[in-house]
Amino acid sequence: MAKLPQDVRLDYIVRNGLANKPEEYIRGIFGNAKQFERRHGAWVVRLGAGGTGHAPNYRIEFAASPPKASPEELRAGMLGVQYIPAVEALAAANTMYGGSSHKVLLHGLVAERWSTATDNEVSLLAVLQKVVEDRRRITSRH
Repeated sequence: MAKLPQDVRLDYIVRNGLANKPEEYIRGIFGNAKQFERRHGAWVVRLGAGGTGHAPNYRIEFAASPPKASPEELRAGMLGVQYIPAVEALAAANTMYGGSSHKVLLHGLVAERWSTATDNEVSLLAVLQKVVEDRRRITSRH
């Protein structure tokens, strides 16, 4: 398959059969996103668009940009002395999860191209629901 579109979203990956186990792929993303939510609140997922799409890597980001931080707040946030949303948002934007393992990857972030579009909890759950319904429909025929 050709390169992914620059605005790739999760439904494209599933619709085009680019996740070998789409239900597991989506559930892995959802698990990491819910952990992010417990600490930071609302989130969006941005898929890597640099490859051909077989379980692409992804990032989990703040749903809305946090307020700008003063130099003192940035320093406190970077030192871990204080929770500063702007620092946490920067860390999130620079954290990549492996699409196959769903673990944080410590290399490859710079080279990765990221989708211009994002998925939120509603769109992620809608794709998961469709995958589950399709699986049930197929298994009920047999």
